[in-house]
Amino acid sequence: MNSLEMENEIRALLGRADIGRLEGLLVDSADWGVNIRMTLNDQFVEVDLIKNWDGFEMILLDEQNRNSVQIDEIQDILQVLSLHY
Repeated sequence: MNSLEMENEIRALLGRADIGRLEGLLVDSADWGVNIRMTLNDQFVEVDLIKNWDGFEMILLDEQNRNSVQIDEIQDILQVLSLHY
Protein backbone atom coordinates (compact mmCIF):
# COMPACT_ATOMS: atom_id res chain seq x y z
CA MET A 1 0.00 0.00 0.00
CA ASN A 2 1.47 3.34 -0.99
CA SER A 3 1.19 6.47 1.15
CA LEU A 4 -1.73 7.94 -0.80
CA GLU A 5 -3.73 4.71 -0.44
CA MET A 6 -2.94 4.65 3.28
CA GLU A 7 -4.03 8.28 3.61
CA ASN A 8 -7.36 7.55 1.89
CA GLU A 9 -7.95 4.40 3.97
CA ILE A 10 -7.33 6.28 7.23
CA ARG A 11 -9.61 9.14 6.19
CA ALA A 12 -12.41 6.69 5.30
CA LEU A 13 -11.88 4.64 8.47
CA LEU A 14 -12.08 7.65 10.77
CA GLY A 15 -14.95 9.18 8.81
CA ARG A 16 -17.23 6.19 9.34
CA ALA A 17 -16.07 5.27 12.86
CA ASP A 18 -18.19 5.76 15.95
CA ILE A 19 -15.46 6.93 18.33
CA GLY A 20 -17.04 10.19 19.44
CA ARG A 21 -17.54 13.66 18.03
CA LEU A 22 -14.97 14.05 15.23
CA GLU A 23 -14.31 17.46 13.67
CA GLY A 24 -11.68 19.00 11.42
CA LEU A 25 -10.04 15.80 10.20
CA LEU A 26 -6.77 16.29 8.32
CA VAL A 27 -4.83 13.29 7.02
CA ASP A 28 -1.55 14.04 5.28
CA SER A 29 1.03 11.59 3.95
CA ALA A 30 4.74 12.35 4.07
CA ASP A 31 7.91 10.46 3.17
CA TRP A 32 8.19 9.17 6.77
CA GLY A 33 4.53 8.12 7.25
CA VAL A 34 1.13 9.72 7.80
CA ASN A 35 0.18 12.66 10.04
CA ILE A 36 -3.39 12.81 11.34
CA ARG A 37 -4.86 15.89 13.02
CA MET A 38 -8.39 16.21 14.31
CA THR A 39 -10.59 17.42 17.10
CA LEU A 40 -12.06 14.42 18.89
CA ASN A 41 -14.56 15.00 21.69
CA ASP A 42 -13.43 18.64 21.98
CA GLN A 43 -9.74 17.69 22.32
CA PHE A 44 -7.11 18.40 19.66
CA VAL A 45 -5.42 15.14 18.70
CA GLU A 46 -2.33 14.70 16.55
CA VAL A 47 -1.14 11.25 15.50
CA ASP A 48 1.93 10.25 13.54
CA LEU A 49 1.70 6.81 11.96
CA ILE A 50 4.97 5.22 10.86
CA LYS A 51 5.12 1.86 9.08
CA ASN A 52 7.62 -0.64 10.51
CA TRP A 53 8.34 -4.38 10.37
CA ASP A 54 5.72 -5.22 12.99
CA GLY A 55 2.91 -3.07 11.56
CA PHE A 56 2.82 0.59 12.56
CA GLU A 57 4.17 2.80 15.30
CA MET A 58 1.38 5.12 16.37
CA ILE A 59 2.67 8.25 18.10
CA LEU A 60 0.06 10.30 19.97
CA LEU A 61 0.99 13.94 20.48
CA ASP A 62 -1.15 16.04 22.81
CA GLU A 63 -0.06 19.16 24.65
CA GLN A 64 3.39 18.29 26.05
CA ASN A 65 2.84 14.52 26.07
CA ARG A 66 4.08 11.98 23.56
CA ASN A 67 2.91 8.38 23.74
CA SER A 68 3.93 5.62 21.36
CA VAL A 69 1.89 2.49 20.68
CA GLN A 70 2.67 -0.40 18.36
CA ILE A 71 -0.35 -1.49 16.29
CA ASP A 72 -0.66 -4.34 13.81
CA GLU A 73 -3.15 -2.90 11.34
CA ILE A 74 -4.50 0.52 10.42
CA GLN A 75 -7.92 -0.42 11.85
CA ASP A 76 -6.31 -0.63 15.31
CA ILE A 77 -6.15 3.18 15.32
CA LEU A 78 -9.80 3.23 16.40
CA GLN A 79 -9.16 1.11 19.49
CA VAL A 80 -6.24 3.28 20.61
CA LEU A 81 -8.18 6.52 20.06
CA SER A 82 -11.21 5.25 21.94
CA LEU A 83 -9.00 4.33 24.92
CA HIS A 84 -7.17 7.67 25.03
CA TYR A 85 -9.95 10.12 24.13
